[in-house]
Amino acid sequence: MREAHHRFLRFLHRWLTLLFAPLLLLVLATGALLALQPVIDSVQGSPAAGEPAALAELRAIVERHDPEQRTRAIHLEAGGIAVFEKSEAGSRSVHLYRLEDGAGLGERSTGADLFRTVRHLHTDLLLDLDWLVEVGGYALLAILILGPWLAWPRLRRGLNHWHNGLGWLTLPLVLTLTVTGVLLARDWGTPTLPVIDREAPRIPVIEAFDGLEAAGVTAIHAMERKERSAWIVHGSDAEGRRDVVIQRDATTAIAPYPGWIRAIHGGTWAGPWSGLLNLLVATTLLFLLISGLWLWARRWVGERRRADRGAETLVAHASQTGTAARLAAATAQALREGGGRVAEGSLATLTPADLKRYRHTLFLVSTTGDGAMPDSGRRFLTALADADLSGVRCAVFALGDSSYRRFCAAGEALRSALRGTGAEEIVPMTRADGDPSAAWQQWFSGIAERLGLINETPTAPSGDQAVELTLSTREQLNDPGDPVTHEVWRLEFASETALDYRPGDLLLIRPGPGEPPRPYSIGSTPLEDPHRLRLTVAVTHRIDEKGALCPGKTSGLLCRQLIVGDPLQATLRVHESFRPPTDPARPMILIAAGCGIAPLIGFIAERACQARAEGDTGPIWLIYGNRRRGGDYFYARELEMWHQRGVLTRIDLAFSRDAEDGGYIQDRMREAGAELLEWLDRRDAILYACGKQKTVGAGVRAALADILCEHGETATPAEAARRIDHWEQEGRLRMDLIDLGS
Repeated sequence: MREAHHRFLRFLHRWLTLLFAPLLLLVLATGALLALQPVIDSVQGSPAAGEPAALAELRAIVERHDPEQRTRAIHLEAGGIAVFEKSEAGSRSVHLYRLEDGAGLGERSTGADLFRTVRHLHTDLLLDLDWLVEVGGYALLAILILGPWLAWPRLRRGLNHWHNGLGWLTLPLVLTLTVTGVLLARDWGTPTLPVIDREAPRIPVIEAFDGLEAAGVTAIHAMERKERSAWIVHGSDAEGRRDVVIQRDATTAIAPYPGWIRAIHGGTWAGPWSGLLNLLVATTLLFLLISGLWLWARRWVGERRRADRGAETLVAHASQTGTAARLAAATAQALREGGGRVAEGSLATLTPADLKRYRHTLFLVSTTGDGAMPDSGRRFLTALADADLSGVRCAVFALGDSSYRRFCAAGEALRSALRGTGAEEIVPMTRADGDPSAAWQQWFSGIAERLGLINETPTAPSGDQAVELTLSTREQLNDPGDPVTHEVWRLEFASETALDYRPGDLLLIRPGPGEPPRPYSIGSTPLEDPHRLRLTVAVTHRIDEKGALCPGKTSGLLCRQLIVGDPLQATLRVHESFRPPTDPARPMILIAAGCGIAPLIGFIAERACQARAEGDTGPIWLIYGNRRRGGDYFYARELEMWHQRGVLTRIDLAFSRDAEDGGYIQDRMREAGAELLEWLDRRDAILYACGKQKTVGAGVRAALADILCEHGETATPAEAARRIDHWEQEGRLRMDLIDLGS
């Protein structure tokens, strides 16, 4: 229920803002201008209020100069000047008259009476639409009340954080200005007025004079029409000041009008200083409205920025380490340069039905693990079993390495499933072995020819980077005397040249000539030292040709054969989908078991460096599990240090073989389910999970589903699964679940 409420509040906040944005922009801009009036009056001086005028004098002016009785307001200025505001055919004008003889002194220019025009624009849009302005006030009040429920204040860099932080910081002031505006519109908190019938006929000013005379009012300080069918009059009689409301059938005495609510809202309660305060508040409201619209538009465009208007070709990818994604982006760019209109995206964001919206669909799919489809493509591949894609035309480019037993198995599975739905191939599937550049160029040329596009052979995106490293440190992380723990090592490598990478990127290492490379997650950051790189490697085991148990080829090379000072030829590969957020203020939830800590230790290290440089960064919550605290609590010293310094906001541990820490990471997740959902849903955290598919992958998803059902009150497991898929599509749930190889 909490999550459903939050989604509803976010929806309401967003659409109230979008619906009323033009009206609110106008009202707030005019409000900011009106806030300047007390300031300008104090600097330049404004016409002083004059002595009250007798009814007879004002009646004579109306009869002489306004026979059609278009007057809607009157006030007196020093020097015996009567100021009449008139309205006709939707426009307004201000006229000056001398009380002594009723002579006209001309019309006051709009520039000279700018604030009066702005005030009417602010209150009724110059069209007697005060009811619409009142509705806009309610909408603004709702937006301001909803806002604090959607995000916590964090004054950090970035427009989103300034929007949230400034909204919280100025909340009492902006609520005061908005509430007083609503009160004025409803005549609440001001002197009590009689009920005014908005549908009653308009009362001409002469008829209002007659009512005042009958009520004993002898002089006028000021008067203005109210709701067309009434007049509010500040007058006097033989006993002194007297304020009344004139209606067709009644004259009602009221307290001095408009009262302290108008003074607060108009910024006149403390002269120029209150005007400056109101200007600050109105400007803040304008900033919040404009920045909110900009953030929404940026997100809306961002979600759609990869789709050209009227796109005819869809380029979709399933990528585990980023190579297929980069080739997909290059494919889309090359198609555009050839005159095509293109949409592109991950298979995680698509359903089979989406393919029917395009004339052609191009798939670029890598293979991971032992012939598996990357995480981002598994749901789509499963959904193809029940799909009918007759008439859909597609092509598949499969990335792989023939040194693996199941070469390009994911691409083969996708092609087979597509053909089973009735889809038609544009060109035969192409398999790329190792470096895909040449195969991709050939495949694309065939695609461009079939689609009738004019293209030169495109350049393949820059891919992996060969590096020369030297082993500088190797330290065993587990307790070698504890038979329950697995053998795990920390390895640090040095490079003569600066390395360009981020935590979570991959180091590919071949155990021997012709052997397929094994990827290892990098757990360090160049912000600490661009010439160093850290890996966390578990020694795996295999059965050799003689049937004997021996270390895995790559883990054995790294942990047993290399000695400090030995060189290592390797390859750096960008892993775009499993890097820390570019915004250092964005919260992170890090979940790992065993060697899954390998990249995440680098995430925390990068954030620690950013904290030292910038002074303020987003919170990090680590949930880590292994077998024994005393035997395999990897990087315990560093983690506890970061926790003490505040870089790590929270640590939850699970050691399955310890009585006091018994359990698994999914148990810790469920125990803190409400707060975890708070981080994901309200604090916009990204959840990173790293480890084995069968343990971390399945466990994290199951725990999230349970949390949604219990704390989000999602009705069914199917709905929870859809919500988790949505998080994954948004990039708020990121998993690196390649099983550890040899």
